[in-house]
Amino acid sequence: MEKLKLGVIGDPIGHTLSPAIQGAIAEKLGQPCSYEAFHVPLKGLPDFVGKARQELDGFNITIPHKKNILPYLAELDPYAASCGAVNTVKIRDGALYGYNTDGDGLRAAMAACGVQMEGRKILLLGAGGAALSICRKALDVGAEKVTVLCRTPAKAAAFQGERVEIGELSPLSMGKCAKEAGVIINATPLGMAGIDGDFADFSFLDETKAAVCDIVYKPAETSLLKESRRRGLTAMNGLGMLIYQAVYAFSIFSDLTFDFDTMAAHVRRQVEPLLYGKVHHENS
Repeated sequence: MEKLKLGVIGDPIGHTLSPAIQGAIAEKLGQPCSYEAFHVPLKGLPDFVGKARQELDGFNITIPHKKNILPYLAELDPYAASCGAVNTVKIRDGALYGYNTDGDGLRAAMAACGVQMEGRKILLLGAGGAALSICRKALDVGAEKVTVLCRTPAKAAAFQGERVEIGELSPLSMGKCAKEAGVIINATPLGMAGIDGDFADFSFLDETKAAVCDIVYKPAETSLLKESRRRGLTAMNGLGMLIYQAVYAFSIFSDLTFDFDTMAAHVRRQVEPLLYGKVHHENS
């Protein structure tokens, strides 16, 4: 096999797990691969793209470049276009092709825990880029309805459409919407390690039977997940999404066919000790 030259860009980038994850995938497949983390500030994006055209086969993208990369792309995958953001770029003959694997990553991670988006009413907390990609995927695969609650509903115009409702992120609205939801997804940074702020209270979980997914993966057990499990709800953190989106990305980079679930389980065994210091098992 010809060696793949890959990387990930962002600012900051020192915290990224991408080299470990993609390295584990490549090793399992026997695919020669180099994977480097590049610190690329906003003003450095044009120079990086010029270099990547000559030296790389592809790269992943994290904050703040998921939208800024769009003008450099020769072609954009339809799902990525609907999200207005890209997390995976494949390079062919010096041309950049953009994809977004976040939605498929979360869907697969949920399925691995026995949770489906299809036919469910979904309560989505937050209205950032990750939330938009999740909303689009949920609608694409047949969710009955997606209710998006955020602090500033007026800024959620990109979410508007059939089977989407938008409201304010408040205890009252959260409780009302959670009661009828089949899945609750937290796409806010609330509860994330290093972030000041958490949910003010968890009473919105009192009358729901929904599965709860927090896309935060550090800490392994956020307050939201602890409170969900205490109420007997199925709960999962964001590590599965992180791993599956990387697995999908590697399949794009390599054009190799392999079982995504088997690969994701392998990667989890490699990455969990690096992230948590010990293996953390989801109780779902």
